[in-house]
Amino acid sequence: MVPRERPEDIKVAKRGKNLLTPVQLQHWVRAREPIARTDGDGLTFTLSAAGTATWVLRYQFGGRSRELTLGNYPDISLPAARQLAREKRVEIDKGGDPAITKKQEKIRVRTTWSVRELAEDYREKIVVALAESTQEARNADLDQVIIPKLGAMLVTSVTSADIVGMIADSGRTWTMCKRLRSTCNRLFAHALGKRLIHVNPTVGIDLISVIGQRPPVRRRLMLSQDELRTLLPDINSIGIENALAFRILLATCVRTIELVKAQWANVDLDKGTWIVTEETVKTRRGYVVPLCPTVVSWFRELKKCAGDSRWVLPARRGHRRARLGGDTHVGNSTLWAALTRRFERGGLDIRRFTPHDTRSTVKSHMKAMGVSNEVSERSLNHVLKGMEEIYDQYDYLPERQAALELWAAFLLACEQGLPWTVVPLRRAA
Repeated sequence: MVPRERPEDIKVAKRGKNLLTPVQLQHWVRAREPIARTDGDGLTFTLSAAGTATWVLRYQFGGRSRELTLGNYPDISLPAARQLAREKRVEIDKGGDPAITKKQEKIRVRTTWSVRELAEDYREKIVVALAESTQEARNADLDQVIIPKLGAMLVTSVTSADIVGMIADSGRTWTMCKRLRSTCNRLFAHALGKRLIHVNPTVGIDLISVIGQRPPVRRRLMLSQDELRTLLPDINSIGIENALAFRILLATCVRTIELVKAQWANVDLDKGTWIVTEETVKTRRGYVVPLCPTVVSWFRELKKCAGDSRWVLPARRGHRRARLGGDTHVGNSTLWAALTRRFERGGLDIRRFTPHDTRSTVKSHMKAMGVSNEVSERSLNHVLKGMEEIYDQYDYLPERQAALELWAAFLLACEQGLPWTVVPLRRAA
């Protein structure tokens, strides 16, 4: 609440103008005590308990007392505040109400927002608080499709037909179109929340009606031993850091995001352990990954590449570091973009695979090696089903270490072109 003048201040205000001095203002600001002091002719300097200094114009309109905030001090100096007050007094003398004019101007400005301006406000207020992977998805949709297609349009003029056309012309897969629609929905929900629009134009858009039925869900594939013997000797062609990351990803059974967000503080190369923290885990339950000597050597190579960064896989592009405020990790899609480029160059005679296919590959090969289902599931950090999850609290660390050492030895044999003669675990037992 804005402090009111004391009675003696009001009396003084009626006797003259320009009653305040810069020295007084500076003194009151330093004192940080709530006050309201008039400069005359309705111009009032106020200081809140929180220390915010504000210029307020008090006046009569239609027989009622009104107030108009002119701005903050010292952003608006004493002479500038007096000039603003004079201009508003002229408007009042002509029969206008500057408070109503200010409200109308706010409404006018908001109704002339472009989609580009809305997108930037959405990033600033909403996207920054989302999970990092969601931030990347939202920003990609905004930068690659929504802003190029709709950015110049007024928010109030965007129709459902505009969004349908944008999705239909995006050239994206069914799944990516679904994500694009979701980003559009959240963007215009933000506009609705700000009362820039009365109806969200994305609501009611049926993806099947726009781009047809969703294609059959692709089955997970397992890379065969022959495919691994083709892929791994060639893996350095995607770049040293990417190649090391892929080897570690495959050998440790982790998810891509868990490796992307790994920090050196959680990797103990002397003990051969890596703590995957809960905030990076899909199940929100952290766990320990045992590292065999081969994997430790790959981590040491990455350490040389990482330099002073706290991240195992630091961002290599300057624009990503600049956008995210300095030292940060690579994007979730960096490794897979490099693999995609390798496939596009040709000469890699294996089936194209997805990030999750690496985990299917691990699961299938471990089964063939005699690794029990419990150990392989724990190695993949899968949540056990039903009562088993409740009662089986053992982390299988020794068993997982043995299984991962066997798996890493198999991968190394594939990469080096060596025969695979290791006895399966169940037979060794």
